[in-house]
Amino acid sequence: MDPGTHPLSSIQKNAYKRRFTDEQIKFLEFMFESESRPESRVKQQLASELGLEPRQVAIWFQNRRARLKTKQIEREYSVLKASYDVLASNFESLKREKQSLIIQLQKLKNMHVKQHGSRSCGNQLGSSRDGRFENKDKGSESKEKPSSPLDEENRPSSDNNSRNTVNMREEIDILNHTEQTDSSSQWWEFWS
Repeated sequence: MDPGTHPLSSIQKNAYKRRFTDEQIKFLEFMFESESRPESRVKQQLASELGLEPRQVAIWFQNRRARLKTKQIEREYSVLKASYDVLASNFESLKREKQSLIIQLQKLKNMHVKQHGSRSCGNQLGSSRDGRFENKDKGSESKEKPSSPLDEENRPSSDNNSRNTVNMREEIDILNHTEQTDSSSQWWEFWS
């Protein structure tokens, strides 16, 4: 044996054989795009054209399919992860909103209890949002609209003063009754 040449071990020879040139890889990639699972006849033909063993070609296609599947799983994972992140963010936002609404509801319940708790007299009177007075007696369901701006000004400012509320209610009833009479008749005709 020549001292300048080193004999290659069988492992090194096998490693050398397993390597693919750039041209071989390009050709195998081109074939993979058209057919990812070629028949054994096609693999043998490819191997003879590229100067490879049929087993090398078969293993290359198997590895390439595995890499493709791995990349596809990674893409799907990325999409699912992004979707999960959005859903988790929405969930946290909805959780905070729910907590805020629970607190707001509790405050409104407390206000309602305070307002209705102080009206424990027999004839309860309340004011609704649209300016109509409501008689809260169990037997009465009537709602009457204030008849003039004067009535708006003379409303009691506090629910705690139930006596003023009852008196105001009587005044409103009197004013409403007088306005409901026929406006075409004159007041002096009443006396004649």
